[in-house]
Amino acid sequence: MSINGISGGGYGYGYTSSINNLLQLSSLKTTASYSAISAVNKVSSTNKNTSAYASVTSFLKDYQSELTGLEAAAAKLQLNQKGNVFTELEAGSSDESVATAKRSWSLEAGMDIDLEVHSIAQAQKNVSAANYAADLADEDMEFEIAGPGGNQTISISSTNANGTKKTYNQMYQEAAKAVNGNTKTGVKASVQSENGKVSLVLTGKDTGTANSFSVNGKTGAAAGLEYIETAAADAKYTVTQDGYTQTYTSDTNKINIGYGRVDVELKKEGTTNIYSGVDVDDITDAVQDLVDSYNAVTNMLESNSGRGAGTAAHLASFQRGMAHEKTLAALGITTNKAGDLVLDKEKLAEALEKDYDYVMDTLGGQFGLAEKAAQKADQALSDSVQRIVSNDLGGKTSSSGSNGAVNSGNAGNAYTQFANFASSGAYNLMNYYAVGMLLNTMA
Repeated sequence: MSINGISGGGYGYGYTSSINNLLQLSSLKTTASYSAISAVNKVSSTNKNTSAYASVTSFLKDYQSELTGLEAAAAKLQLNQKGNVFTELEAGSSDESVATAKRSWSLEAGMDIDLEVHSIAQAQKNVSAANYAADLADEDMEFEIAGPGGNQTISISSTNANGTKKTYNQMYQEAAKAVNGNTKTGVKASVQSENGKVSLVLTGKDTGTANSFSVNGKTGAAAGLEYIETAAADAKYTVTQDGYTQTYTSDTNKINIGYGRVDVELKKEGTTNIYSGVDVDDITDAVQDLVDSYNAVTNMLESNSGRGAGTAAHLASFQRGMAHEKTLAALGITTNKAGDLVLDKEKLAEALEKDYDYVMDTLGGQFGLAEKAAQKADQALSDSVQRIVSNDLGGKTSSSGSNGAVNSGNAGNAYTQFANFASSGAYNLMNYYAVGMLLNTMA
């Protein structure tokens, strides 16, 4: 990248220091003057507060942000970039109603695992008899919960402090609050309501037989709470991989298979196939990001094309697009009336299913859409600040390239021209001397 360009990779001096130097030579300068051979003074705080300075620096900040964003979006699709969506494999399940799968860490291509779920892990659940919520309770509660984390005694009176009777709903709510106030037992409580009737429900916080609990004592108004409605259970499943079959049990439905590479969540009894492959949604999302970033850059350049020769030139480059319209259309990308690119994700997904290799190469291969977009962004970021905003600076940019110096009206002699040239950076200064040495040698 140009040493005096904006740069997205940290190799340039950045636009801030560059614009500070250039403002000394431009029409935006309001107070400072310089001699032909003196060093360029730093822009004063007064100059920095001018609206012209603020406008230029704001634009250059947006310029850098939008273009580096486009480079990042393109990198997701480029096959030569690590972690791109075409080579970053994900885990999938052929029947997600039985089990879902997610990559735990790096996967190998061609992973093929048969999973049979015999039973899923469950938490214990006890439910009291149902009573009308507004009915008055006539019995106290005095029972103990023996949970996996410890014991708790629940004592709820059926009489209020003023001597009136409590309703069933009131007693159940008080009991639930008392149970939930103890985080150590491993049991949680709730009040279940249906058709005007309420029940007190106790549920194990975790699944598995090791997390079962018991209720003992006088349940009173919550009669029936001592009986188990759903027993705690472990999950049981069979994995077949590389011709080897093994049956396992787990106290949770979240398991790990494929030599630790895949996290699986068991949903119900049944069979499914766990496999590795690319995620079509990830690809379509990455293409959408590329399209959005490309549009954002094009619109930004179009809104600021009058700022300089560089900005206008890069706008023309972006308006030529990334590929022929027929190539784009085959990937579900078209252009709307405003000139913005539009992606049809469903059409792109169909293209991926029909000819995955073609789509992958067209998007991410050498000379692919992502590479072309990244090159356009890199060229724009590498251009010199003085060329990007040459009109803002009130000077004319030489046509010698992105490192060309600004031809200021004050540059009336060789010393000033050299000073302007050298201010573009050490790279230009080195070239200046190198060319001179070469000419001396040839002479």
